[in-house]
Amino acid sequence: MLGRVILLGLAVTVTAKDVLPADCHCRDWYGGCRQQGDGWVDDFVWAFRCNANDGSPAEFTGCMLPDSNQVLPVGANQTIDGFWHSCDANQIRLKYEQEPKCVINGTITKHVGEKFRDGIFNWLCLETGRWVKGCYYQNETNDWVLLGIGQFGYNGLVKHTCDLYKDNPGVVQYHAQVRDDIPHKSPPNKGINQNLPHPYDNRLKQEPVKWLHENAKHFIANDNKYIAVIRYLPASLKINRPQFL
Repeated sequence: MLGRVILLGLAVTVTAKDVLPADCHCRDWYGGCRQQGDGWVDDFVWAFRCNANDGSPAEFTGCMLPDSNQVLPVGANQTIDGFWHSCDANQIRLKYEQEPKCVINGTITKHVGEKFRDGIFNWLCLETGRWVKGCYYQNETNDWVLLGIGQFGYNGLVKHTCDLYKDNPGVVQYHAQVRDDIPHKSPPNKGINQNLPHPYDNRLKQEPVKWLHENAKHFIANDNKYIAVIRYLPASLKINRPQFL
């Protein structure tokens, strides 16, 4: 899976030589003592609880969800706000995983493979980030028309273009300008030339704008902290270990 995966180290193991205090009811991941009834979270992800009183390892109870106090029980797969989260454990490792997503403006979330509009640009959400796929402009009937990158369209005397900067192909630009292949006039005392449409957002109320320009990065990487976290257990050290006669 693409994305950021965090791998964490192995635990401190208890040996026969360890001498435990009388009130050491459980051992945590790092070998420290915990009392019966204690609950805690390691690395902001792994939730444990001490349910024993014999110095045995604490019980792994689930995964803490990011930016939340909610613990997802071990073995569970739950959908929250439209995106799945899973918490799994076996003899080899503990694993928390969340569905990849794109976050726009810190609040809007999109699924991988979803196309959406943000401002005047059309975007595609991928696991690694979001790509600009095209630009929008308004036609004669004020309907929005999508241009792919490298395409252009006409609205009366105005040419609308969606392309990459020649000097910086990492930036997509949308620009509109008066066509230079058709003669036209705008008499100063005859009102507004209706063949020249207003800009898409209608911010200017004076004479029609004869050019308009917007730009955006072609690719914006996801800034999610991670999509998976794995903690390997001591038993993983025995995987593919050579056998000596």
